[in-house]
Amino acid sequence: MDKVLLNPVIPRIGQFLKIYREKTGKNQSDIANQAGISVSMLSQIERGIVSPSIDTLMMVCSALDLAPSDLFKTLSTERPVRIHRKGERLTMQSGGVGYEQLMTSSHGPNQLEMSLLEIEPGSGTKMSDDGHEGIETGYALAGSAILIIDQTEYRIEEGDSFYFNSRLPHQLHNCGKVTFRAVFSISPPHVDYLKNSSDFSADRGESVEP
Repeated sequence: MDKVLLNPVIPRIGQFLKIYREKTGKNQSDIANQAGISVSMLSQIERGIVSPSIDTLMMVCSALDLAPSDLFKTLSTERPVRIHRKGERLTMQSGGVGYEQLMTSSHGPNQLEMSLLEIEPGSGTKMSDDGHEGIETGYALAGSAILIIDQTEYRIEEGDSFYFNSRLPHQLHNCGKVTFRAVFSISPPHVDYLKNSSDFSADRGESVEP
């Protein structure tokens, strides 16, 4: 009976662990080695095709520096109203890029994630060359950055809002002298944009908007 009740949750556990790992820029091999399991086992857990034991789940969380309570919070039934207090939200830092998950909804047809993104001067996010499913919108709170969509550059200044199709390759880089801060909304949730950019020079010139 317990196994039947747990099965629908397994893919959600795997999806959360995969997204969290990608956000922190860690690869499967590193996490599997630290957790004492095979890369194949970790891959199956992330794809939701195996049910990990509690011990294995705890070891994977430890390797990810993830509090198990944060994982299990995502498995609770969606409430009509949720409030995430300051200091209690999921935050991460990677290569001059700071991420704070302001709110997320992964249930039903209206799935989205809202986050606060902070990029230090000379640092930038980088997506996979193929992009990913969905759309993204944003509002620049402070600083300036270069938004690159499918190899076309757009300069984003404080107070600007923007939208793009996430299926196109995209990157955001801070070429200014102060921290760039923006609120992002992504639907459906998909976040591996904390992979650090190492091939985008900070002294690149002004962009030309089409």
